[in-house]
Order: sequence, then structure tokens, then C-alpha cells
Amino acid sequence: MKNSYWILSSKNKEDYKSLESDITTDCLIVGGGIAGLTTAYLLAKENKKVTILEADEIGYGASGRNTGKVTSQHGLIYSTIEKEYSSEKARLYYDANEDGLNLIKNIIKENEIDCNFNIVPSFVYTEKEKYIQDIKKEYEVCKNLNIPCKYMNNIKDVPLNIKSALCFENQGQFNPKKYVDALAKINYKLGVKIYEHTPVVDVNIDEECMVKCANDHIIKAKQLILTSCNAWYDGLRLFFAKEEASRSYLLCGKVKNKILEGNYINVENPTRTFATHKDDKGIDLLIAGGQDHKTGKCSNECDNFKAIERFAKEIFNIDEILETWSTQDYVSVDDIPFMGRISDGKNNVYIITGTSKWGLTNSSAGAILIKDLITKNHSKYEDLYNPSRLKSYINMKFLEHNMEVAVDYIKGKFISGSTELPKKEEGKTISLHGKRYGAYRDKDNHLYIVDITCTHLGCELSFNSGEKTWDCPCHGSRFDYKGNILNGPALRPLKTYNEGKNKIEPKIL
Repeated sequence: MKNSYWILSSKNKEDYKSLESDITTDCLIVGGGIAGLTTAYLLAKENKKVTILEADEIGYGASGRNTGKVTSQHGLIYSTIEKEYSSEKARLYYDANEDGLNLIKNIIKENEIDCNFNIVPSFVYTEKEKYIQDIKKEYEVCKNLNIPCKYMNNIKDVPLNIKSALCFENQGQFNPKKYVDALAKINYKLGVKIYEHTPVVDVNIDEECMVKCANDHIIKAKQLILTSCNAWYDGLRLFFAKEEASRSYLLCGKVKNKILEGNYINVENPTRTFATHKDDKGIDLLIAGGQDHKTGKCSNECDNFKAIERFAKEIFNIDEILETWSTQDYVSVDDIPFMGRISDGKNNVYIITGTSKWGLTNSSAGAILIKDLITKNHSKYEDLYNPSRLKSYINMKFLEHNMEVAVDYIKGKFISGSTELPKKEEGKTISLHGKRYGAYRDKDNHLYIVDITCTHLGCELSFNSGEKTWDCPCHGSRFDYKGNILNGPALRPLKTYNEGKNKIEPKIL
């Protein structure tokens, strides 16, 4: 999997050992991205004994692969929430994300974190006449909610034919990986225990939470906090059915011509998002991305990288492309994250998931929410983000998403594999002795054959030609061509040829 510009440009990461014994803690956080680290930071400040488990390395997931936008301007979110819920909840969403933005600012200032943070405006825009009314509607909603914003007919110094835009001033952008790496160090100094390369495989929830790791070590905790982007433990909330895994494609390049500093995203399809950035030497860079699609539902991922490169070169005259990468987000069916107590019956389990492509501020807001629930037993945001909210089930998107999942599940069982093995650097579904497998041959002619039935709920995986991975079209689990887990909610790797069938193991209860 390609590393992002952020990951490659952050040079000060510490290495943290894997868990080597059974331990007991007050608060166990599973997931070492911005959500987990920010939650740990706030709880450690409250004198809680905190432990973080990370299956890979700190910040190597979505937290190190995004656009670096730190903003409460999330497309057309405020008119969406007002329509689906109420103006009061739309305003609460703004307040929560402003709290998240200000928390990030304060952590950077108080701890003198060098992460290229910059105050910039954020824009949502359109180049098409038919979307002008949508942006005007968003503006009217924001104005009625007393959200500071500005309507614009065009944006100077941006080489696009912009017909309408909405601007939020005093937003932010930074190198998210530098921020996460620094925050991990700060947590460590506060006494937070951090363990990398320690995936979780099982959990038992009672008055005390017991979590089992892949190396068989057990952690006992008073509170369990799930911050690993996707919901690997469900608590009967059906998160896998209420959020959709979505992949996006990004690049970082040097720009010749000056562009108005800021964060930008369009409202039309295909998605185009971009942000200005300065590196450590003051060189002007552009982060550009888009081409969003459901995980496991693209016939040629390489075409998406090419489309973003064309956009950056043709529109912004990119001088040199430094890095290209992809990322995965989980989008809730109502565009509001699921954050807080996982259910009324499990008061010691908390979750941050479904941050819907705006994870930097939403995750920081979620950390504030969970800290307040643990230390005060209430938060003004708990109803807004309630993981059990009724409208996340009674929702047309919920029905459409799960009907599509059912079709994908059934369709996958009838796909027959090729009788020919793949060529070099090719992956395909094959048939061996009447059974279906996934096969990939690397550039050195090594052949890798795995069972491609997803270990989460049993859907059949499809090959991702851009990343050389096996991706689940149902719920977004991803595996490398050797069968190792890259993204959940799956907790078990794929078995290789002659190891037997995969074990299907959803953690629904």
C-alpha cells in the first residue's frame, strides 16, 4: 500500500513495542489515530490510567492519509442536518466541530507542535449552474444559525470556472501525521501506554472489559473505547449496516502558479477536493484528491489515480508530483458520525466511527464527548452523535445500502474463477479443484493464493488493481495479497491455499 506524503514527510515518529504481557488499565483505547490519541490525551489530563492498542503503527491509517483540512465546513452538511433533523442539531454539529478545531489549535500551541499548521479559509464550490441553489441554501441555513460565513459568486486566484461558493474563515490545515506523531509522544510523557503491532481478535464485555490480542495477551479495562475508524465490535448497533466504506485518491505536488491559500471541495460528482500547503522549506504544494467510490466496487483503481493527476496538471499546472496515495473512510447513512456510548446497556464501551470524510475535527469533537461522558457522565453532544439514534436505521440510505450489500453477497457466490493463473503483477479470482480462491503473482514471480471469502460476514472479495489488495464490497474490509488485514471490520486474516476455509467471525454481540 502506498504511503502518503504526510507519512513520508514526518520524520520524528517514535517506535512503540507490541504488548508482551497481560495488563490492567482504567481506559483501553483500540486505535492509534487522531481519535484515539486525542481521547487518550484528554483522559490522561484527568488522571486516568490509559492504554492504546494499535494493530499497525501510530497514524498509518486514515489519520495519516487525508487532505490535512482542519475545518467545520463540511460540504453541504448544515442544510442536510437541518432537513433530516433540526436547526438545533445543525448548530450543535457546528459547535462540536468548532470545539474540535479549537482543541487541535490549543494542543498545537500549548505543546509547541511543529506540524505546518496554518489558518486558512475553507470553501465549498460548484462549477455547474444546477448546484448554485444548493450552495445558496447552505448559505441561508448557516446565516440563520449564526454560523459565520460568506457567499461568493467566484473565487479569485483559483483557476476554475467557479459559479458559486461558500466560505468559512479562520479554518485550518496541517500535516496530520506530524501532529499525530507529536501527540503520541505527548501522551507517552503523560503516562499513556502505547502498543503498536498489537491487533485485537476478541472481546468480552461485562462490568469489566476483557480484550484478547492476536498474541493471546489479555487486557482488562474499566472502560473500552473503540477509535479504529471502523466498528470491529458492534454491540448489536449494526454499525456495518449503517456506514459505507469509501475509497478516495490523493496526490501531493509542487505548484508553479500562486493559488489562494485555503481548503476547497466541490459539490458535484466526481468529487474534487484540494488544499494548499507549504512544506518545511516554504515550498508551495497542492494536495488534490477525489474519485470517491465504494470499497470493492471499482473495476480499475489505477484510472482513479490518473484522473486526479490529470486534474492537478491541467488545472493547477503541477510542476512535479511528489506522492500519490489512497485512503479509506466510513460514511454514516445520515452523514453524522456515531460517537459516544455504544449502547445504553453497555455503559463502559464507547465508540468513534463513521466520521464521514471529516475525521480530523469530528474525531477531536468525539474525544471531548467521550472524555465528558467518562468524567461527568453527560455531554451536550451525546444526543447529536448517539450511536443508537433511530434515524440511522429508519433512513432511505440505510435501506439502499443494505439492499446493495445483499445483492453483492449473493452475486459474489456465483462468480466462477479463471482456470488460468495470473501473470506477473496481476491478481484475479481463480478456480482450483472446484473451489474459488484469489491469486496474485508479484514482480519476482512469487505466487500468492488465498481464500477470498471475507472473515467478517462472508462476502466475496474483489481484487484492487491499484493497491494490489483484496477488498470487500459489502463492509469495506481489506487484505493485502498475502491475506493480512489492512482495514476492518474483519478481525481475522485470510487463510492461504491448503490452510482450509476462512473463519467467519463478526463481533455483533
